[in-house]
Amino acid sequence: MKEKKRRRGSRLLRRIVLIFTLAAAIILADVFSPYIKKWVSVFLPHINYETAAVQLTHEMEKAGELIAVRHTDTGIMSGDLKALFLGTVGNVTAPYLYEIGLGIKLADVKLTPGENELKVTVPAAQMLYDSIQATGEPESRDFWRLTGEQQYQKMQDAQQEACRNKYLSDPAAMQQAWEAVCEQLETLFRQWTGKNLQLRFLREGE
Repeated sequence: MKEKKRRRGSRLLRRIVLIFTLAAAIILADVFSPYIKKWVSVFLPHINYETAAVQLTHEMEKAGELIAVRHTDTGIMSGDLKALFLGTVGNVTAPYLYEIGLGIKLADVKLTPGENELKVTVPAAQMLYDSIQATGEPESRDFWRLTGEQQYQKMQDAQQEACRNKYLSDPAAMQQAWEAVCEQLETLFRQWTGKNLQLRFLREGE
């Protein structure tokens, strides 16, 4: 019985010592953190972020744009057939392929160098290109086999606008594009400078 009590007391004592040791380590780490950072920085390669910002700005000017995300859609577009004096006389359909590229103009990126980091302010992603093309012959559902070129173009324009708005009005798609921009900028900055920069990305307007 005495042996069990002795063991319990020993375990309790070890736990108390462990708790106090951890607490002391946390307090010491907090107190000496600024000095540790300075000591470590002596042995790490020094990066002049002002020089890096100038170099990166020059590289971005040359690159012009960054297309970070590309989407492709396929489907069937349709439009009404209209005839002079008769109004709508039928409907025509055709398969299509739609493509859109989302990204940014690199001139809109703002770099703010600090002592130990580079602040990168990135605008919201935008559409940099989109296109639509018919991938098959149009089909009419009545005796009007083909529509006129002008009406057919209107059908394509309407479908292109609908596809474009699908992405530009989708917060999830735009957030994905913005995050992809930041990831690719980090890769490009590393390639252009040959250094692992400490980067802090901010959204424009924050």
